[in-house]
Amino acid sequence: MIVRDEEHCIERALQSARAHLPEIIVVDTGSVDRTIGLAKKYADSLEFFEWIDDFSAARNHSLKCATQPWILVLDADELMSPVGFEKAAELIRTDSHDGFYLTQRLYHNEEVRSDNWHVVQDQDAFSRDYLGYLENRILRLFRNDPAIRYSGKVHEVVDYSIAAGRIGESGIPIHHYHENEANNSRQHVLRNLAIQENLISSGKATGRDYLSAGMAHMRVTRDLNRARQYLLTAFELGTDALPALEAVAEAFYRGGDNDQAAQVYGRLFDVGHRSAAMLNNLANLLVKRGDLSGAISALTELLHQGIENPDRKARVEQNLIALRRALTEGQNQSQ
Repeated sequence: MIVRDEEHCIERALQSARAHLPEIIVVDTGSVDRTIGLAKKYADSLEFFEWIDDFSAARNHSLKCATQPWILVLDADELMSPVGFEKAAELIRTDSHDGFYLTQRLYHNEEVRSDNWHVVQDQDAFSRDYLGYLENRILRLFRNDPAIRYSGKVHEVVDYSIAAGRIGESGIPIHHYHENEANNSRQHVLRNLAIQENLISSGKATGRDYLSAGMAHMRVTRDLNRARQYLLTAFELGTDALPALEAVAEAFYRGGDNDQAAQVYGRLFDVGHRSAAMLNNLANLLVKRGDLSGAISALTELLHQGIENPDRKARVEQNLIALRRALTEGQNQSQ
C-alpha cells in the first residue's frame, strides 16, 4: 500500500486486512496528517518515499520491501471481504499463473451513465448503503518477482510485465470508496492531469497518457478542443481505440458540433461498437437530424442490450413509443 494523508480511511483498511495477511507494507509519500501514526499500529514495515510525480516509482519501491512469495496491492480507501482473502490464499497455491485480475468496485450514490454501472442488489457491510458501483478489472495479486514491476507515471499497471497467458481471473471484488471531501475525485483528476501534461509537453507521453488526459479535459476542465486533440492522438496511437473514439464523439456532442458527433458515432456503429451511452447519444442526434427510423433502431438496440435501471429503461421505452408514433404520423401525412 502506498499512501498520503489517508487518516480518514487507512485504519479501517489495515485493521480489516491484518487478520488475513502475514505481512503488511505501507509506503508513505509525504503525509502531514495522522496517517503515519495509524499505519504503525498495523504495518510490519513502514517505509518512506519522496514523491517525484511518479506512481510507478512509489509502487515499485513498495514491491522491493516485500518478503512474501505473493503480493496483494490495496489502496487505503479499499476493502476486501474475508471471503475474498480466503479465495486469494487458495489462488496463490497455483503454478500455472503469475498474477490474477481482481474486480474493483467504485461506489457512488448517484447513477452513472455507463454500460459498466451496476445497481446494488443486496446491501451488505461492503456496499455500505451506496446506490451502485462501477467495475474495473485490475491486476492486484501477483508473484513477488523482480521482473514484475509497475509502469506508467499515472494509472500505473503491472500488466505489461506478466505474460498474458500467465494471468488468471479471480472473481474477487475490491470495494473502493471516495469519501474524503478534502481529497475528492476532481482533485485526483487534476493532480494526474498535471503529470500527464508534463509528459505530453516533453514528448514522453504514451497513448494511455493521451487518453486519460483527454478524458480529464472533457469531463473536468471542459476544454473540449484539447480533449478532442488528445483523444484523437490516443486513437491514432492505437490505445483503447474504440473507447477513445467514442470519447471523441462525446466531446463533439458536448461541444454542440452535432454533425461531427453523428459522423463519429455512425463510424462506431458501423464497426459494431454498441455502448449504451453511444446508442443513446446517437438516437438524440438522429432525432435532431430528422432520421426517426435511425433513432428507433438505436433505441431498440439499446433495449435489446438490456438496461439495469428500471426508471431509465422506462424512459427509453416511452421515447421509443413516441418516436414510432411520430414516424407513423409523418408517413401518413406524406401519403
